[in-house]
Amino acid sequence: MQQEQEQEPADVSARLEESELLKPGTDIKPGQPTPAASALAGTKLSPTQPNLDSDIKEFNNFATSLEAQSTEPEPKKGILHVVWEIAKTLIIAAVVVIFINTFIFQAYYVDGSSMNPDFINGDYLLVDKTKTSLKNITSFFGDKSSAQYTRGDILVFRPPENMQIFYIKRVIGLPGERVTLKDGVLKIYNEKYPEGFIPDESYIDQDTKMEGEVDTVVLPGNLFVIGDNRKPGGSYDSRFWGQLPQKNVIGTAFFRVIPLNDAGFLNLPKYDSAQ
Repeated sequence: MQQEQEQEPADVSARLEESELLKPGTDIKPGQPTPAASALAGTKLSPTQPNLDSDIKEFNNFATSLEAQSTEPEPKKGILHVVWEIAKTLIIAAVVVIFINTFIFQAYYVDGSSMNPDFINGDYLLVDKTKTSLKNITSFFGDKSSAQYTRGDILVFRPPENMQIFYIKRVIGLPGERVTLKDGVLKIYNEKYPEGFIPDESYIDQDTKMEGEVDTVVLPGNLFVIGDNRKPGGSYDSRFWGQLPQKNVIGTAFFRVIPLNDAGFLNLPKYDSAQ
């Protein structure tokens, strides 16, 4: 067998002319085949890199169109649309105000001197109506129980003898209690104090002798209310026209708005022996 001679690897550069070799610093474009690579393959190669100029131009056109769309001015709204937007806002505001005034709280001016010296003519008070609203709702579903009020609460209500006006008075007698007034002395009788007690009313003029003669038991669903002005003719209240039905109560005053120098939440008196 004829022994095959091993051939040494050919010097590739020997088959290339010097002009085809890359000189130092020769620029090679990405994807562009080099002359040496073409010679090694034995075929003539064409560039494989797509034409970036056209792609970039197309992308720029697309971006420009998007920017133009985003900067297009909104169509002008007609006068009817503007009027409707204003009307809608006013309607919503009116509904909110009506709901709050009807069910949550409402403002009232004090007119008169029946609550002197604690409240004077012109005081502007906020009245909490939630207790009355909840009672009206539960009554609709058959609940016959009475609302719970506290001695000393400041109530705004319609007096039973005239449902067209509003009074403001203080709760003195609660349902089930006996209230007596004799010789200017007010006493309360209940289960805790069967012998009666004289409420500590530090908010009234202590030098004034209260007028009237009273001896009554407050019925369920009623209240006994008196104005803070205990001078003769100072307040027209339960001493003269009787007990107040709770159904006539509008709400409980809880905040003084005016005068500004006396603005704030109202402090209920602490009756030492009237709890």
